[in-house]
Amino acid sequence: MKSSYTYGKFIYWLDEQVFKKLKTKITDDGHCLTETKKAVCSPLSKRIELAYVLPQTWGRFELCKRQLSWYRNSIYLDKVLLVSSFALDSYDIRYDVKIGQSDFKPNTLPSFEDKAALIGRSSYRIARPEEWQNIASQDKKEIERWLTVMGLRGVRFEDLFVSHCANHANFIEPAFFNLENNEPVPYSICKTSHVCSACMEWYNIIGGSFKKKLVVPCPGAVLFAGLITNRYYEVINCSSECNVEGVGLNSSHCRKSSALVSS
Repeated sequence: MKSSYTYGKFIYWLDEQVFKKLKTKITDDGHCLTETKKAVCSPLSKRIELAYVLPQTWGRFELCKRQLSWYRNSIYLDKVLLVSSFALDSYDIRYDVKIGQSDFKPNTLPSFEDKAALIGRSSYRIARPEEWQNIASQDKKEIERWLTVMGLRGVRFEDLFVSHCANHANFIEPAFFNLENNEPVPYSICKTSHVCSACMEWYNIIGGSFKKKLVVPCPGAVLFAGLITNRYYEVINCSSECNVEGVGLNSSHCRKSSALVSS
């Protein structure tokens, strides 16, 4: 029998003061609110109703510490991430991002030369954190452990890294995208095995200037959140209602109700 379940997640970026008040109200209403202590993509699991990630957690998980440097260089630094399986409108708060299922499949994926061109763009070079780029400083055993945990064999990390960079670059200044209502909808340009830190796109840390993105999970999101390999998920940006301008990390938040702060 086919399941009627439809995947959906609502993403909130909150100031600590707002989060503390909201946390009290949510738990008082009987909801289970889980603190994420390692993999920041795990709240995307359909098995987790509500979860949050504290700012210090982004530097705690050694397996993804370098990759999560994008967060530490973003407008969301020091904010609390809240991921919910349902909209929290009844708490007078508006989601930043909505994630849902998609049937999208690209006609073609870029060549190695296309990827090299993407990471050569100044928009990517300006946006990328130094820590993200510095793979030479990582211990070889640490890289081998990452490849093993992610289930990747028979590939050189240096080759994978080109795809990792190009994929993020396509959400900063896209070369590969669909057009919807004359607006670009960038999409992941690699299969799951060659994608890294897709949570940067899920959580709007990268690509926050676009109304919509189409994102394939990385191996970590498959492993820790149970997302489906090579499937595209649509990421809807509610900030698009707020006249967002610019590319990459220069996005704005939706205006949230002040009710939680003043109550």
